[in-house]
Amino acid sequence: MGDDKVTTVMMTGATAGLGRATVPLLASRGVRLVLLTRNMDKAAEVADEARQAGAGHVDLIECDVSLASSVRQCAAELAARDVTVDVIVNDAAVVTPARVVTAEGSEIMLATNYLGPCLLTRLTLAGLPAGSPVRLISVGGPLDAKPDLDDLDSEQSFSFMSVFERSKTALNLFTAAVPRHVDNLDVRAAVYSPGLMKTGLSATVAGAMGRVATSVAGLVLADPAEPAQGLTDLVLSADLTGTMPGTLFDRHGKASPMPLRDDIDFQDELWRLTSRRLGLDE
Repeated sequence: MGDDKVTTVMMTGATAGLGRATVPLLASRGVRLVLLTRNMDKAAEVADEARQAGAGHVDLIECDVSLASSVRQCAAELAARDVTVDVIVNDAAVVTPARVVTAEGSEIMLATNYLGPCLLTRLTLAGLPAGSPVRLISVGGPLDAKPDLDDLDSEQSFSFMSVFERSKTALNLFTAAVPRHVDNLDVRAAVYSPGLMKTGLSATVAGAMGRVATSVAGLVLADPAEPAQGLTDLVLSADLTGTMPGTLFDRHGKASPMPLRDDIDFQDELWRLTSRRLGLDE
């Protein structure tokens, strides 16, 4: 990003795991942070740490990404504060061993890991001046579990790891599709793969698999510090010019093609279906 302008980074998932570890690293680089959170008390602590680490400014906006109504309120608040976002980081994610439905009727992993970030990203981009350079970074991985377009909410069949992987694959595909569908902005998009690490999310997965898995996870999973540095480097790298949409970066900065990157037809079909569901233009 340019040295003569303070970079504004909007992030979900900043109060735990990878996001919590990344915030002070970004703050030490003097960025303006816009942290979107369900838990304002936790976010206040994170914001204080960010200011101490050198953040140029920290905005806190309440947002539950599992609820479209909350995401729309958040987007309205962002516009009211006249914040121009340079980087969108979709980091928030959940995994639930049992099927849970939100107050709006969506399966919660689909809602939190895909629908919410999709809506948030598109509303944020729609509020930017035409021609603005913006980068989109979604935290994901090398996943190829295609969403079932006839059963997005897993009503017909539910296996928690399959549902989780499909929701994150959907976010990957959305991220790859954005530059093709948003033609009035200079959008650079990438997927960041932090690898396995010790977080609340991984603890939930291990816990669902039993005591042995929990013990092993505690011993072998890495601390989020290293992947947080990788995410910080990607957020603030000079640019993503020339990077093909659907590129995946690992924690060491190595780039590789995201699975399903070239399946444009499926990406577009998912885009159209999601747009209709969220009440957005296709």
